[in-house]
Amino acid sequence: MIKWLQHIIVLLLLIFGITTAVAQVAMPDTVCVGTPRLYHVNDANIPSTYTWKIDGVTQPATSNEISINWNIAGIFQITVQEHPVNGCDGDIKSGLVYVNPLPVANAGPDSTICFGTTMQLHGTGGTLYNWSPPTYLSNPTSANPIISIPMTGSFDFILHVSSTNGCKSIMADTVSITVLPKPVVFAGNDSVIAINQPLQLNAVDVNHAGLIDYSWSPSFGLNNPSISNPIAVTDRDVTYSVIAYTAQGCEARDLVNIKVLTASEIYVPNAFTPNNDANNNVFRPILRGIKELKYFSVYNRYGELVFTTSKQGAGWDGTFKGKPQNIGAYIWVLDATGYNGSKFIRKGSVVLIR
Repeated sequence: MIKWLQHIIVLLLLIFGITTAVAQVAMPDTVCVGTPRLYHVNDANIPSTYTWKIDGVTQPATSNEISINWNIAGIFQITVQEHPVNGCDGDIKSGLVYVNPLPVANAGPDSTICFGTTMQLHGTGGTLYNWSPPTYLSNPTSANPIISIPMTGSFDFILHVSSTNGCKSIMADTVSITVLPKPVVFAGNDSVIAINQPLQLNAVDVNHAGLIDYSWSPSFGLNNPSISNPIAVTDRDVTYSVIAYTAQGCEARDLVNIKVLTASEIYVPNAFTPNNDANNNVFRPILRGIKELKYFSVYNRYGELVFTTSKQGAGWDGTFKGKPQNIGAYIWVLDATGYNGSKFIRKGSVVLIR
């Protein structure tokens, strides 16, 4: 009659393998949550039944082996007692099983970055880390690798972690990184103005990136350096720089050069060709540093007024009452005031050529 049990033997089952790996492990046993184990004692050919208990709770198994899937972390005691068909019960044998929790991967929150910038990922949950894909990462086995993506779009990075006791996370975690297009700002064309002539600056959001914050420098001569369209009044040449930001902090920069004339100037051409060839079709005065154009008028040889305007940039197209006028000489007169206070009363002649 058998009155003792052999030591509890453990058959290890590979969690993710296709085949079963068989090995003997002496108690105490150490496993990770989710690991199946097969424990057995004695020879299956011995005609006995067995009572298995886990922390004093009787289990359904009555043969010489028991299969347990450890799904809860903690320390558990397994006991087994043999009940021979003909004889006395054997001694109760026991062993401890240490079930370690699985690490939980945390890849951090999804983030948005600006094109051309880098950021650091923040993985937690383990002691060993593995990011995939490794592309664009400074170190895919670091918890906090630096990411540098040379293109726009959305990119996912998957994190697996392991603990020092060899347990691996079952579920991976994913972080999504969105790389925004680089914003482009246009500060405007370089300009020539008279001394103290107001100039409307205008920073343009070229690729509609959503620029919302602006900063012009130097602030000299500007009515408000913190808006997209300040007015500049200056008595010297100056280069203005504008820095603009999107809501996400993406930055764009540009420059505009302002040249200041020391005197107001007016130039009036002596001929024009209104023949619809997109070249010299309109007769107009060229004004520099003019604050007010009181009038610019054109007369034919009979003294008839064929054109007049007080709008800077406007000009005569060579017609009168909707009809093209004859070639020949016409008289013009002009009255204007410069930003420096200078007065201009001019007259002359222009030749209409077809």
